[in-house]
Amino acid sequence: MPVSEEREDVLLLDVPATGDYLSVLPTATAAVATRLGFSLDEIEDLRAAVNAAVTLLLPESARPRPFRRRVGEDSLHCRLEVGAEILQIVLSRPKGDPLPDPGTYQWQVLRALTDEVESESEGAMSTIRIRQQRPSSEADAETEAHRIR
Repeated sequence: MPVSEEREDVLLLDVPATGDYLSVLPTATAAVATRLGFSLDEIEDLRAAVNAAVTLLLPESARPRPFRRRVGEDSLHCRLEVGAEILQIVLSRPKGDPLPDPGTYQWQVLRALTDEVESESEGAMSTIRIRQQRPSSEADAETEAHRIR
């Protein structure tokens, strides 16, 4: 579901579902949020929210190892969608263990740091969707003025 009919910039990332690679996702989120004019506090909140979502999605068996991936190991998928008014971050993994109970600490962190969060386990995927209202500032105008065409 696109977040905007007017604008749809999308960044897709797939990383191994192991602790070694997961810092890429909050870093990518922070880079996109910076470009969109989010404040430093808002950027750190988004980083923490993505970390919390990743923790919820990460299988119990995924422990940090020295950048080795086993054959057939699952990936964690991240889709950052930039709409005219909303930044949407969709994190998903192949369905395995059920997502933790909605009353857990990580879910509370997610709800506290974001405008909207929802989850679903449908078909072969478990998904967490985060929506954050974009700041209304001159930063967007500046970004548009400096865009490479």
